[in-house]
Amino acid sequence: MAGIALPLLGIVASLVVGMDRDGASPTVAAPPSSSTTSPDSVDPASSEEPEPTPTTSADGTGAPPLDPPDSPLPSGSGGSASKVDLAPPQGHGPARESSWGLVPAPCTNYEQQLIDLDTGLSRVEKEDNGRIEEPGGAELHYWPDSCTGGGDYRLRGVPNTRVGLLRADDPHTAEQCRKVSNTGLPPLNLNDSETTEQAGFVIGAAICSVTTEGAVVMATIDHINEGGFAGENTASGTLYVWPKAS
Repeated sequence: MAGIALPLLGIVASLVVGMDRDGASPTVAAPPSSSTTSPDSVDPASSEEPEPTPTTSADGTGAPPLDPPDSPLPSGSGGSASKVDLAPPQGHGPARESSWGLVPAPCTNYEQQLIDLDTGLSRVEKEDNGRIEEPGGAELHYWPDSCTGGGDYRLRGVPNTRVGLLRADDPHTAEQCRKVSNTGLPPLNLNDSETTEQAGFVIGAAICSVTTEGAVVMATIDHINEGGFAGENTASGTLYVWPKAS
C-alpha cells in the first residue's frame, strides 16, 4: 500500500507546482473563429450565382451589341427600296399596287414613251423634237433628245400635269407625295449620275403625281440599271395608286 501511495503523492505535487508557477491558470483552447459558420447559418443570398458579365461590343464600350436599324431593301430585292405608309389621304380609297418602268427603244426608232401613272402602262408615239402629239392622260414623258450613241433620252413630267420628286429621306406617305407633286419634274438625263443624284433621282426616292383622274400616285425608284456603252439607263419600281373616292 505504501508503494502505491508514493506515486500518487508525486502526481498531485506536480499539479500543484504547475498551477502555482507564475500564478497562471492552465491554458484553455480558444473557441472557433466567428468567421466559421455552420451549414445551417449560411445566408441564402450569398449562395446566388453572380450576375453574368455584360457582353463587350466591338468598340470596347462594354455595352451589348444593338440590333441593326431598319434599312431600305437593297436594289434587286423585288420590293420597294423604301418603307411606304399605305394609309390613304383624305378623299381617297385604299392603295392599288403594281409596277412601272422606263425601257426606251433605240434612238434611231425616233420613238417617245408616255407613261400613265394611274395604271403604270406606257405607250409609244413618233418622236417630234420633244413635242407630244396626244398626252392621253400620261404623266411622264421619255424621249430621245439627241442620237449620239448614249445618254440620248430625257425624262420629264408631261406639261400641264402635277408631277414631282419625293426624296429618299422624305416620309413616304400619300400626303407627302401629294405635296411634292406640285414641285415639277424637269428634264433629266438618267445617264448623268451626278445630275440625277443632285436632283434626288436615286434608289429609294419616288416620282409623285396627282393624276388627271385625281388619284395620288407614288412610283418608287427601286432599280436604276446602267445601259452600258452606247446604252440608256433605265429605272423601275413599285407603283402605289390611291384612287379618288367616288
